[in-house]
Amino acid sequence: MSEKEVKKEATKTRTVAAAAAKHENIMYVGPSIPGVAIQNTVYTKIPDAAEAAIKDCPAIRNLFVPIKEYSGAEIMIRNKSGYIFTAYELAAKYTLERRAK
Repeated sequence: MSEKEVKKEATKTRTVAAAAAKHENIMYVGPSIPGVAIQNTVYTKIPDAAEAAIKDCPAIRNLFVPIKEYSGAEIMIRNKSGYIFTAYELAAKYTLERRAK
């Protein structure tokens, strides 16, 4: 991961933490992961099952975005660019690996 991507990830982590501190709802924009998170679902906090999955695939944390940032995240996914899309691909790979077990 480049230095620029690391900074973006750190900023995104702070954004989710800030949203949680303000009791803002967050949306999971990644692929559905059975037993972990459902695509485009709104949560009040990151679910415990997702926190456990984040230990195996840290990129999943970037897929929990404050609702006001949803449109930007969706554009990144649609255009197949940016850190959200990269996290989306890693989460999809994690899902496939999880199913194989």
